[in-house]
Amino acid sequence: MSSEKLLRGRVLSFLDEPDGVDDASVYTYSEDGAILIRDRLIVASGEHAEVALRAAADAEVVDHRPNLLMPGFIDTHIHFPQVQVIASWADQLLDWLNTYTFPEETKFADPGHSARIASVFFDELLRHGTTTAAAYCSVHKASAEAFFGEAEKRNLRMIGGKVMMDRNAPDGVCDTPQSGYDDSKALIAEWHG
Repeated sequence: MSSEKLLRGRVLSFLDEPDGVDDASVYTYSEDGAILIRDRLIVASGEHAEVALRAAADAEVVDHRPNLLMPGFIDTHIHFPQVQVIASWADQLLDWLNTYTFPEETKFADPGHSARIASVFFDELLRHGTTTAAAYCSVHKASAEAFFGEAEKRNLRMIGGKVMMDRNAPDGVCDTPQSGYDDSKALIAEWHG
């Protein structure tokens, strides 16, 4: 069996940042398009009639018509430990932090909890088409380890790190400047090389 997969559907891809709403030079769109994947890498995209010619005879074909195929979304600011408190209401930010966020983030000192929520977090990102993110973890080294471990397991490109907070919050979500530095240095050595 070939290691190729041919996805068929409406294909939209952006090439550059638009200069305005009518700037059609920055994207490509194929009503009957295709994306050819070989060994987990995209090797071709465009009109189905052209891309299909490049596919192996035994390539797996997945027909998504009439659905839209497009690159993954990039979330440039997200808080991984807050996935369980999304849409929790409070009148003011500090009320929300004290009622929902800080109690939830305190749980991330536990590596098991961090790992479970990391799995849920990445399930939700992918379910919504997000394949890259810049994410805040909690003050706990275990939260960042779980975040990076789950991203690596899923072969996703992520940017993240533990937050550092040494005041104006409950003890369970505070660290010291020295522990923040030491934990961050260890995480960089472990996950960034």
